[in-house]
Amino acid sequence: MIMKNLYIVPIMFGILCIGTLFVNSSTFTDSQIFPKWIFAFAGLGVIGSCLSVLFLTGKKFICNIKVLIAIIVMLCVCQTGYGILQFCNLLSPISNTYKVTGSFDNPAGFAVCLCVGLPCTIYFLLDMNTKSIRWSSWIALLIISIGILISESRTGLLCIVIVVIVHLICYNWRKIHGGKSIIGFYFGLMLFFVSTVFLITSIYQWKKDSADGRLLIWECSWEMIKDKPIVGHGIGAFEAHYMEYQASYFERHPDSKYTMLADNVKHPFNEFLLVGVQLGVGGWIIMIILCMFLFYCYKRHPSTEGYTALLTLLAIAIFSFFSYPFSYPFTWIIVAWCIGVLIMKGYENIDIWKITGMRVKRTMAMTLLVASLLLLYGVTRRTIAELEWRKISSLSLKGQTRAMLPRYNKLLSVLEKEPYFLYNYAAELYVGKRYQECLKIASDCRNYWADYDLEILQAETYISLKRYEEAEIYLKKAALMCPVRFVPLYRLHYIYEKQGNEEKADSLARLIIDKPVKVNSAVVRKIKWEMRSLCSDVCTEF
Repeated sequence: MIMKNLYIVPIMFGILCIGTLFVNSSTFTDSQIFPKWIFAFAGLGVIGSCLSVLFLTGKKFICNIKVLIAIIVMLCVCQTGYGILQFCNLLSPISNTYKVTGSFDNPAGFAVCLCVGLPCTIYFLLDMNTKSIRWSSWIALLIISIGILISESRTGLLCIVIVVIVHLICYNWRKIHGGKSIIGFYFGLMLFFVSTVFLITSIYQWKKDSADGRLLIWECSWEMIKDKPIVGHGIGAFEAHYMEYQASYFERHPDSKYTMLADNVKHPFNEFLLVGVQLGVGGWIIMIILCMFLFYCYKRHPSTEGYTALLTLLAIAIFSFFSYPFSYPFTWIIVAWCIGVLIMKGYENIDIWKITGMRVKRTMAMTLLVASLLLLYGVTRRTIAELEWRKISSLSLKGQTRAMLPRYNKLLSVLEKEPYFLYNYAAELYVGKRYQECLKIASDCRNYWADYDLEILQAETYISLKRYEEAEIYLKKAALMCPVRFVPLYRLHYIYEKQGNEEKADSLARLIIDKPVKVNSAVVRKIKWEMRSLCSDVCTEF
């Protein structure tokens, strides 16, 4: 017998969204984002296991899309409330750098989840005739828009304007086909182009240095794509190779206008460029084919639900041009939901459950069950390892480094491909004066992560081993990766003094004295003071 259940899917969807939006835990080294990913994978494993068992017993579930959209809107309003309380200083911000982040580590995650909720409020304005629901939708739209504004997310602001204008254009397009005036449609189209150009220009001027820094990242990312345009560099290749390309850029352009803007980079701030870097043109072709298929599904059977899904995907696409929305599990869940809605509405006249044979159903259910159980096993294993990592890293900071090193080594079996763990382990080995092992782990880390701090760590290790020539190579690379930093030049000066190369040491000291300062920290002031003292001594002796 087939049982139809109207509540199980909304409950599971709601719990999954709550976890990926609000779960934080200080028991992990990454207290904001990693817990959300763990919850997402664990939730998917549990959901997959439950559904597979129920499918094997012949039960069927009906998905009420309206309820799911209402859940998204309500959760986004709650997230906005979290941000508003931070803005009013009634809740402490999670980050010390930003005032409004909601339950995320920075405004990007907060703003992207609100931009996802924006088109969902439009759904109720279009679909519901009940006055109370329409008013509630307008209030939710206003609250979410306020949340995006107080986040100070430039991409979020752009997203609001483009989504609203695109909706107005589509709304007037429907009126045209209903026999009404075409003036509104063309006015909306003109407004869209003018507003987009004006906003992008204004946003660029608003935080020009930040925008110019992204132009540098995009330029270096494009160089990566040009090197392997067809198949890309592979998954995870951006973090593994990008800083090498940035160093090469400054080696070719030592007087670049971007010198003061360069820093450690972990994402290109453009998801489409990231796809190009990792998967090449092939990745872009797959994305285009998927977009065309989804639009075909909508055109095959237009619906308000499908229209809302397309607007939501548009909001995510806009964010993807200037930020990193796919670093957050909530974005992945919403994209999967949108794809599911469009396919389901496009082919709703076909009952796949009926035309699928029992053997195929059982095979699919068993495959889902096995995959879900393997996922739960992997999540459990990783969670235990992360909890242990957090514990031993805290004890290491309290001066128990040597005692913790065997426990670090045991975690390698689980975290051997986690670059941040490898870097942390290498740093602890350096503190414990186990330099050869430090270099080995740092070398393993380098396979997954090109990073300024990793170059400095390797340089300091070679300095401790008195292998100055090798240390010089790493310090020069670090100086090219982030030309604005002072530490690589300072340590190079130390090496030249140890080697007795007074000419190079004196030249470097004067370069450090004259070097422009981006952040006038205590470390930078100390370095400049020391170099001035050395130069004064040299002048006095002369």
